[in-house]
Amino acid sequence: MQCPATGEWEEQWTGEYIFENEWQSFRVKKGRSLELTSVAHECAPGRRKIAVKVVDIFGNDTMTIVEVMV
Repeated sequence: MQCPATGEWEEQWTGEYIFENEWQSFRVKKGRSLELTSVAHECAPGRRKIAVKVVDIFGNDTMTIVEVMV
C-alpha cells in the first residue's frame, strides 16, 4: 500500500490468501536451533485458522490448518 503523505510503499497484511507468510524460522548447518516463538499479533476475538507449513531440505512440503477460537 502506498502512503499518500510520503509516497513510500508499505507492506500490509491482507488476509486474502490461504497461506500468507507472517513469520518464518530456518535451521542451518552451523546453527541447529530453531526459533519456535513468533512476535505477538493482536486480532479480534472469534474463530481463526492457523496454517503451519514445513519444507524439508529436499523441497518436500506439508501443511496443516488448525481452527482456533481467540
